[in-house]
Amino acid sequence: MSARSGKAMSCEDGPLPTFYRTIRLPAPLWKAVKGRSQRQGRAIRRVIADALDGQLSQLIQRLRRLGLQGEVTPDKLVRMPLDDNAVGRINYGRRQTGLPAVLLLRLCLQRHLAGNRR
Repeated sequence: MSARSGKAMSCEDGPLPTFYRTIRLPAPLWKAVKGRSQRQGRAIRRVIADALDGQLSQLIQRLRRLGLQGEVTPDKLVRMPLDDNAVGRINYGRRQTGLPAVLLLRLCLQRHLAGNRR
């Protein structure tokens, strides 16, 4: 809700308030985002909005097919037996994908137990 008008703000009312977050991006990606913004004469937040509009829904569907089911049930803290080889392979996957190591392990376990080893 807008503090001044007392009504809900929508796209028709104008742009939503912008706030800034510091995130780590690969330098070539950030350069490409800024370049697209400059070439199109649009704000960077519009480039981000376009990317989310065009990609997020499909990405969510594909990730769900990989086994990411979102926050369905509370996680259980477990002590899991892992040797250096397993930790090394998980960390290799983390470095190759940028995904958290625990998430990669969870995906591997879910797919393995479901019989989906593609």
